[in-house]
Amino acid sequence: MSITASEARKALFPLIKKVNDDHEAIEIVSKHGNAVLVSAEDYAALREGSYLLRSPANARRLLKAYENALSNVDVSERALIDPDVADVAESGA
Repeated sequence: MSITASEARKALFPLIKKVNDDHEAIEIVSKHGNAVLVSAEDYAALREGSYLLRSPANARRLLKAYENALSNVDVSERALIDPDVADVAESGA
């Protein structure tokens, strides 16, 4: 979706609700340059993804893990670890 800055100004609060509900970015076009309105949650996810893929080695590991998950290779179900129990076990207590 793309709207002008004037339209965005008139409908800012409904647009904020829309990007949070739909998780779709809205492009705001202006003669001073364009911008994008996204939810804070989506922005954080984009930042995290960018950070994780910054390292080529980490990007390869993540891609391999993703491919393995899709093909059910080297994928096994595991019980979640209780952090309180894990801390005790690691400390040798």
